[in-house]
Amino acid sequence: MYYTYILRCADGSLYTGITTDPARRFAQHAGQQAGGAKYTASHRPDRMEAVWRTADRAAASRLEYRIKSLTRREKEQLIRGTEPQRLPLEPACRIPTQPDGRRIPMLFVCYPKCSTCKKARAFLDAHDIPYTLRDIKEENPTEQELRAWQKKSGLPLRRLFNTSGQLYRSMGLSKKLPEMSEEEQFALLASDGMLVRRPLLIAEDFALIGFRETEWAEKL
Repeated sequence: MYYTYILRCADGSLYTGITTDPARRFAQHAGQQAGGAKYTASHRPDRMEAVWRTADRAAASRLEYRIKSLTRREKEQLIRGTEPQRLPLEPACRIPTQPDGRRIPMLFVCYPKCSTCKKARAFLDAHDIPYTLRDIKEENPTEQELRAWQKKSGLPLRRLFNTSGQLYRSMGLSKKLPEMSEEEQFALLASDGMLVRRPLLIAEDFALIGFRETEWAEKL
């Protein structure tokens, strides 16, 4: 997997490059490992400002070239999240990272005994995606969390319910939900984690609810 990145140096200048490992590349630029660039050796890297995951080396190189063609103002806008009209980023996907290039761990909410959750966790581990695990049975999501996650996911509220779960069926919710208000549904979901569809992967700007490998691969 290849990444295109923008690195800010101590003097405020910006450096753009590609890598297979943003954290390792930052360490190289910082002189902590061999292989840094001449530019960053003289300008001293400060932090990774933005990192995009791309399909392959060719795609990463194309994005690098396009970013380098931008003006300084456009690059700063891009860092802030505003995509210049002349720089289509699709299908590249921006990923959240710490200043040293390490990925920010996402929240992985699951029921450890669930087979689908096990598959999702194996997927994250296989792709070296950092996460913090939370057992949904031991720690119910709050109403506030559920509202935030539903908004990030872009899914209708009904999609947050674990419709295949034993508790959902025993409560006869397929017939009751249409008559319930949004407030009542969120309160119900927060009352028992086993009512919530799982697994959930929560990032800074998105949420994945339920595991579909193709969807997760595209997003991550």
